[in-house]
Amino acid sequence: MTRIQLHGRFAVQVDGRAVERDLPGRRGRLLVAYLAAHRLSAVDRATLIALLWHPADPGQGASAGFTVVLSKTRAALAPIEIRGRGSLQIVLPPHAMIDAAVAAAALHEAEAAVGRKQWRRAWTQSLSALFVTQRQFLSDLDHPWVEERRRAVRHDHERALACYAEACLELGGVELPSAERSARRLIDAQPLSETGYCLLMRALARRGDHAAALGVYDRLRSTLRDDLGVSPSPATQELFTRLL
Repeated sequence: MTRIQLHGRFAVQVDGRAVERDLPGRRGRLLVAYLAAHRLSAVDRATLIALLWHPADPGQGASAGFTVVLSKTRAALAPIEIRGRGSLQIVLPPHAMIDAAVAAAALHEAEAAVGRKQWRRAWTQSLSALFVTQRQFLSDLDHPWVEERRRAVRHDHERALACYAEACLELGGVELPSAERSARRLIDAQPLSETGYCLLMRALARRGDHAAALGVYDRLRSTLRDDLGVSPSPATQELFTRLL
């Protein structure tokens, strides 16, 4: 299998063989990671030079240095290709995989399944997205672009958590504890968002603990009042009324 791993430690496998160590150092790894993360479109050569060297002033030798890095990277990646000259795009062989692409597709499918009330599919797809996004994006590389992408991944992880909790609630039974755990994790991640609180209220009510569910509402109301000076939304207030 040929695959590129962007979540956790950066890794590239070609026909099952690890090749990331064959890349020309940190710049080679960052080049492949950036192209893989932007695989759907070509990236301007100047953008890549600024990425790998100092963005404000790459220096006169940056263009020649980039040519060397690109040549060595292409040699190490085959049959993965980096096509183009002025603009570059990574092209994978058939059946190759990028974990970030798998997670993005799974999250899209999970949210669509929630909208269609296809709870088993929502459960499966959200779990697939969670499995990838729970790992830090490029944990062994530091760069402003990497940190920006990490923030986006954290947001995607929270979206997947919400889908998973919703699916677990609707499936019920043995999935209810997972709904509660996911809701609590959402609250920890987004203490000013009502989504996690509402999911937790519903999960607690489903297992018969209405007092705890109402306590969650009180916590939400206090948090919003103290931090934002607002009240819970009408939808959350309606949920509270139903629980009463």
